Amino acid sequence: MHNQNEMKWIIALVVGITIVLLLTLYFFFPLLDGLIMGIVFSYVARPIKNKLEKRLGIHLSSLIAVIIILIPIAFLMFYGLFQGINQLIYVLIHQEDLEGMISKMVSEAGISDYYIQTLLNYLPNLIEFIRSKLELLAFDIAKQFVMFVINFFISGIVCYYALLDGGRFIRNVISIIPQNKRVELEKFLNEVDETFLGLWFGNFMFAIIIGLASIPFFLYFNVPFTSLLSGLMFLAALIPIFAEWMVLVPVTLYLVTKDPNTAIWFIVIGFVFLYFIPEVILRPYLVGYTSKIHPLVLMLAFIGGGIVGGILGFFLAPMIAGILTALYNHYTR
Repeated sequence: MHNQNEMKWIIALVVGITIVLLLTLYFFFPLLDGLIMGIVFSYVARPIKNKLEKRLGIHLSSLIAVIIILIPIAFLMFYGLFQGINQLIYVLIHQEDLEGMISKMVSEAGISDYYIQTLLNYLPNLIEFIRSKLELLAFDIAKQFVMFVINFFISGIVCYYALLDGGRFIRNVISIIPQNKRVELEKFLNEVDETFLGLWFGNFMFAIIIGLASIPFFLYFNVPFTSLLSGLMFLAALIPIFAEWMVLVPVTLYLVTKDPNTAIWFIVIGFVFLYFIPEVILRPYLVGYTSKIHPLVLMLAFIGGGIVGGILGFFLAPMIAGILTALYNHYTR
């Protein structure tokens, strides 16, 4: 009878803990982007924090590391978004100027007046369709933007506390493990930690290289806002495989209105030297080398994670691949 009561209490405890964990996950799920981004940013900021910790202490060095990483990212992100919204508003307001610019461009390209007129007849309907869609989606866009700002703010807080208390938390987790398993678990967690550090710090440094490499590229084609666009290329490169197109394609459309031949050369050279070679060839090998994740696994993790989970998937899928890689490396030594 005593054993039966003890078993009932154990079952009730397990069920209670499970319910609490599920409820916690349910309420934290909208903030999952911020939690994951905060962990990623903490690995990027850790080398800075380690350099400053002996002089400034762990609290101040963690805060400075977070500021050094997140403030430039926030500035580039929100200033770029502001400029994009301004350009969209300009296009929607100055519809006649846009029609005249397109008419001049296609005329210089040698297209007959019939096709030019047909295009101009459809253009107002297209602009009106875009305007109506934006009005319908305005609430959803505003809601997603607010959630993004909240998650970005939370990522900074998570990054700070991960730098401040991450090591202590891991030590506390290890302390509750049976004594005979602690050494093996500590080795495995160190393997995971080194893999994540190589993955995210290597990815961050590679994004900086792409951002710097884009500066002479934009200057050569006389693209305005070169410093802003190079910063946006850096942000885009933080999310591998797809995001550089978010910068290259709008700039190409801008150049089409100036000189179609220049636009063609711009997109071809940009595709080869700022997308294909860095993303498909260099990044998987370089970041794979620093993180010890196989290049093919890393590339598939970024692509599959992005398709399934969006921005969250870009960060979460490589981390899962990193854990599996660390597990493989740990047990094959």
